[in-house]
Amino acid sequence: MPAHRPVNIALIGAGRIGSFHAETVVRRLVDANLVAIADPAEGAAQALARNLDVPTVATEVSAVLGDPAVEAVIIASPARFHASLAVQAAEAGKAVFCEKPMALTLEEADRVIAAASKAQVPLQVGFNRRWDQAFAEGRAAIDAGKVGTPQLIRSLTRDPGPYGGIPEKTPRWTIFYETLIHDFDTLIWLNPAARPVGVTAIADALVRPDAKDKGFHDTAVVTIRFDNGSIAVAEANFSAMYGYDIRGEVFGSGGMITMGDVRRSSMTLFDKNGVSSDTWRRDTDHFVHGYTAQLASFVGAVRSGVVKGPAGQDARTALAIALACIKSVEERRTVSMSEI
Repeated sequence: MPAHRPVNIALIGAGRIGSFHAETVVRRLVDANLVAIADPAEGAAQALARNLDVPTVATEVSAVLGDPAVEAVIIASPARFHASLAVQAAEAGKAVFCEKPMALTLEEADRVIAAASKAQVPLQVGFNRRWDQAFAEGRAAIDAGKVGTPQLIRSLTRDPGPYGGIPEKTPRWTIFYETLIHDFDTLIWLNPAARPVGVTAIADALVRPDAKDKGFHDTAVVTIRFDNGSIAVAEANFSAMYGYDIRGEVFGSGGMITMGDVRRSSMTLFDKNGVSSDTWRRDTDHFVHGYTAQLASFVGAVRSGVVKGPAGQDARTALAIALACIKSVEERRTVSMSEI
């Protein structure tokens, strides 16, 4: 593909994160065009298309997958549709960027990976934390041997409060499939060449205890043992009243790195009320550069055929940990990854 010609991308799913990805392609990437938006909710797709001057809107995915002008797709539909849409896109010869989780079962994940491999199209998954500057610099420090051998690793996700979701409309195990899946990928990525071998998980409804009997979980802690002896901890909560809190830490034989900060900047206010700092409140603000960098890398993968970001197998490994967590919570025991 000539380097000077923009990559033509279609968006599948015009919800919150899909709309943000669309804005990123149109307003932040110089070598990509958003040429189509597909969503069953025609009104939402049309409104987004008008706002961003996107020429084509469709309610059927087949309309954009059958368009020879479309070279790549961004899949940002609800999670339960990710795998089937990714397979359809790959079979149509389109490069695939799929939001996490790539699939909800390992069988689905394997079908996506196989479809992309057979079609020889790039497959990248939306683990945006790898593209955040602090986390990327942390991984570079690990690669440079500055922390020695990783021994204790930590990753946490605390969504900004107050929690405004509806437990009854939240798919069961969302805390593992869609929230902590980011942390699982991060922990694997920060522990290069190591393989998870055992998982212990605890989950509860501490934010909305009234929804616990309905199977809702808003708080979880996970311990992962790796085959290099290291121990990792991931935690999540749906309501951090002080802001959107994403952090990571790697303690090793030669030192330690920390990544992430709930504060928007290093500016701190000192006044009659004491000391205060503004905090992040939305993921699309906190990770705007990471979200942009991952899509820029995807565009590069469409051109070169080489995926440099998290790919299908990375998504499968993170999913396997999520499935082990579910089994661990249900059976109240440590689960070996060989069981999954």
